[in-house]
Amino acid sequence: MSIATESSHPLDQFLGAAPGASQPAQAYGPADAGAVDALRSGHNAIVSSASPLLYAAMQLRHSDTPQNLAALQSYLVQGIKEFEDAMRRKGVRHEHVVAARYVLCTFLDEVICSCEWGVSWGSCSLLVQFHNETWGGEKFFQLLERLKETPADTRDLLELMYVCLSYGFSGRFGVIDGGQQQLAVLRNQLAELLRQYSPQAASNDLADHWQGVHGKVSKPLTIVPLWVSAILLLVVLVIMYLFLSLRINQHSDPVFGDIQSIRARSAPLAQPKAAAQPRLAQFLEKEIAESKVSVADFADRSVVTILGDGLFESGSADVIPAALPVLHRIGQEVNKIQGKVLVTGHTDNQPIASLRFPSNWHLSQARAQSVRDVLAIDVPANRLTVEGRSDSEPVVKNDTPANRAKNRRVEITVFVTR
Repeated sequence: MSIATESSHPLDQFLGAAPGASQPAQAYGPADAGAVDALRSGHNAIVSSASPLLYAAMQLRHSDTPQNLAALQSYLVQGIKEFEDAMRRKGVRHEHVVAARYVLCTFLDEVICSCEWGVSWGSCSLLVQFHNETWGGEKFFQLLERLKETPADTRDLLELMYVCLSYGFSGRFGVIDGGQQQLAVLRNQLAELLRQYSPQAASNDLADHWQGVHGKVSKPLTIVPLWVSAILLLVVLVIMYLFLSLRINQHSDPVFGDIQSIRARSAPLAQPKAAAQPRLAQFLEKEIAESKVSVADFADRSVVTILGDGLFESGSADVIPAALPVLHRIGQEVNKIQGKVLVTGHTDNQPIASLRFPSNWHLSQARAQSVRDVLAIDVPANRLTVEGRSDSEPVVKNDTPANRAKNRRVEITVFVTR
């Protein structure tokens, strides 16, 4: 996997570039190539080996919809393998190679999942491919704490993790209150640790090159290398992009709510008639008795409701393993009924703002998509559609934690063909 810096880039085939374009679309302009070349030639064997994939991450974060996700996965998988080979050629120990691979896979997966077109990336993520894990947002920081215990031995790995944090990685801090402030403190502490254990601390304080916008002011007459300026520019632009993206999405939930209210006002007022005899309820009696699902059978449809807390971790759209048997059971019964199936995701009214889910609408859409992907194992995919409805259709008021839990749900509606 090679990075072209003049006329083309291997990623262009996935980034929706216009046919015949003479120059590749670049997220940050000419400084990018210089930054990558500088990373490549640096003293850190791990970071220099990762430079093509770090550059690719910045392109992907601001790309159009890729034309072929499978081809993109193949490209990145090959890139990770070449990253491993490059580290081994430079003498990096095996355990450090594995740890660096985990860090980079986690970073790239988060970059892709934070894009609108990356909602379905989870099933083909790099962590699944190389480590058989679906999310590394927690383990990344557990690994960081362990490596900080022996910084003299693990400095190159710590510096790679600092670069990922400077490029916008947030992991579990992206889904908790005050997460960005905690992340800023952690990043500054890591920068200070890197300064202390820099092999060139006595001459040019190499660790300061990774301080981003949070670094201390350089001493008078200190010459800042060009590649450091390029990295600083990249970090500033990433921060600006994230700020503007979050600002836009703060206003998106009310808009989606208005759209849903228009839909609700135009809907018929009459309640649907109950089915002459149970359609799904009789086959899901065990799950209903265990309070895992609720079922409403009407004349023209059947609605299966699953509370979100039984499907997902807080702030996540990945179905927890314990919920898979229930979803497969529902899928098997739904498949026996002819008709289209609509999967809708619902949230409470508590705002969320993260790289992956800038708004509740994004979260509800992603959760519906995750449930749809599991149902597709038992139900033909052409029968399944998804919708995210945020907090626009609460079943009860969002005035207590218990009520908000009831509103966090996924509904599977089977429209009966007559």
